[in-house]
Amino acid sequence: MAKVLVFHFTENGRLPSLSNEEAQGITSKINTVVKDYPDVKFNGTFVDENGKGICDWDAPNADIVKEIVQKVLGVPPADGAVVVKKVL
Repeated sequence: MAKVLVFHFTENGRLPSLSNEEAQGITSKINTVVKDYPDVKFNGTFVDENGKGICDWDAPNADIVKEIVQKVLGVPPADGAVVVKKVL
């Protein structure tokens, strides 16, 4: 299992402000899609007040996360997804 981060830093990748209802809808879609990927866990999305941030996943690789994001949002991650390792 790898730690995969999806970045939201550029204008195209930044996340808009979401209502609670919109956020719940996206979370529901993620949970539905992830059921088909038993080796994947979505840990959450973390953003600042400008919509810059990351989505944190545990998955076998970044391509699987990109595939899931495409299914949930209809578009691939704008700023990419990478496997990272803990160094500290």
